Amino acid sequence: MSGAEKRQSLPISDVAEPLVSVTDVKHYVYCPRLVYFDRVLHAQPVFGSQQEESQELHIEYVRKELRRKDAVYYSPEFVGAEKLLFVPLVSKSLQLQGVVDCIIKTVKGEYIPVEYKNMNSDKGKAYMDHKYQLVAYALLMEENFGTVVKRGFVNYVPEQLILKFEITPSMKSYVKRVVGHIKRIIREEMLPPIRVAQNKCQGGCGHKQTCQQN
Repeated sequence: MSGAEKRQSLPISDVAEPLVSVTDVKHYVYCPRLVYFDRVLHAQPVFGSQQEESQELHIEYVRKELRRKDAVYYSPEFVGAEKLLFVPLVSKSLQLQGVVDCIIKTVKGEYIPVEYKNMNSDKGKAYMDHKYQLVAYALLMEENFGTVVKRGFVNYVPEQLILKFEITPSMKSYVKRVVGHIKRIIREEMLPPIRVAQNKCQGGCGHKQTCQQN
């Protein structure tokens, strides 16, 4: 069994409930109310069969990535790089935890997070919540690997589109503030205001019915 495969099986069940998850960060950027529904009401999202199938395809696609030779799928500069999949990480200082889809470790020692999305991009651009999801992973990687993460990739699988973007100090500072806001929502059981107008919300989060009742 390879080192990457061993990392995949690490348990994360011992992560304490008060910790904020990277998924919480992604949800907050998309719509802060999702954090309230998930972490305060503990409401179960209602997804269609297509969305559930998408989640299963996501896991299978990432597993296939381990079998690809090197990481030339992203750039020739990554030839010989190591790939770690489904890496669970915890930051005690930030009270943040998450599981990174893929971490590329280059031969020069650079760590780069990769997130896979079984959906189309925002007209050729990465969605804002997906970007900040990667920034949150970058913070976890910096604390756990003693490095500085400067870039990341979002792979929109249906389009075969891999988008690279810079991870800046200001983006990292924003995520730290978001973590603080999330903690406050959970601690004070505070219902945030609606970010997306109800008449424009498509309900893809799975909480449309709950949201309309509040």
